[in-house]
Amino acid sequence: MTLPDDVLDTTPFPTEFGPADLDRLSAARHKAIRWLSDRVGDDGRPEGSDVTNSWWRAPWALVVGGAPDVAAAILGWAEREALTDAGDLRGGPHGGDEPGSPVYHLSPLAIASWLLTRYDTARTINTRLAHFQDPQTGGAYDLRDVAADPLQDLLKTGQLGISALVTGQRDVADGVHRWLTHQYELQPELPLRLYPARRDDELVTQVASAQERFLRVVDFGKARQLFFYPGIAAAFLAGYAQQTGDTAALKLGRDYLALTEGGTEEQFTDTKSVQICKFGWGAAAMLTADPEGGHRPWVQKMGEWFVRRQRPDGAWAPSSFFSDAEPTLNDLFWKTAEHLMELSYIELALRAER
Repeated sequence: MTLPDDVLDTTPFPTEFGPADLDRLSAARHKAIRWLSDRVGDDGRPEGSDVTNSWWRAPWALVVGGAPDVAAAILGWAEREALTDAGDLRGGPHGGDEPGSPVYHLSPLAIASWLLTRYDTARTINTRLAHFQDPQTGGAYDLRDVAADPLQDLLKTGQLGISALVTGQRDVADGVHRWLTHQYELQPELPLRLYPARRDDELVTQVASAQERFLRVVDFGKARQLFFYPGIAAAFLAGYAQQTGDTAALKLGRDYLALTEGGTEEQFTDTKSVQICKFGWGAAAMLTADPEGGHRPWVQKMGEWFVRRQRPDGAWAPSSFFSDAEPTLNDLFWKTAEHLMELSYIELALRAER
């Protein structure tokens, strides 16, 4: 579960931000590093990896968070135990035989490999990732069996773009930029609703069930939506603009972030939801690429949000509005890795600016 109301700080977010606040971000980052590091064996094996893959983002998070030694240990274990020679995930608990395309899991491993100078591993993973990008639209396929359903999704497409930026895959990044641009152009109900998926040029707007609606429609006027889409889009677009000088990408990044900025305050204050987390990453990336774009207050707010949502032991938990069950170790592991990565980019952006 997320923190209960009697533990979580629900006072209004502060409007001022000074050195002491930056130190609080740093302290939260170090607590998260300790929590993750304590659950990695001497051989690099993440605790719980025999059950499911909750570790895929940990090497990337630990590199940018400040523990490259632990990141290298996990990645070395993954090279020996969890990755195939073709750069895919092995089956079983590593997830390589699941129906979803492996883009969301492999892309962070390519990033970590590159940052840890395991360039051969990054190259092999990138070769595998190329199979899951539509060469026409630039989008990332949502499923392994593309012939069964060529659905493309903003989350996986954005993540593919991030690893392309880090590892120098300009052709892949150009395709992702093309996809995100057209996806925004296709939207019929902005700024209230975002439809994050499409098949070729057809936006997915018709849903048959409540579960499908939850996945395929984001209503920024309502609570407990999948609010993370604008953040990952902006994180990519900021980096793309920096690498290419494309100012249109910066404008598109602002447009995506504006969807969150104009949405319900419950995105930030709902104590059972952490779906806003990637907005902090996107705002931080845009602050770095677009320092005059008015992003700093949002970056500060999200830094405070992460500090308030962290458990006393240093972990973060997933959204709890899905279930009243206590989070498992694997729940805490993947969410702590994700939030460590996001908080680290927030702190880096603020420190560089200061």
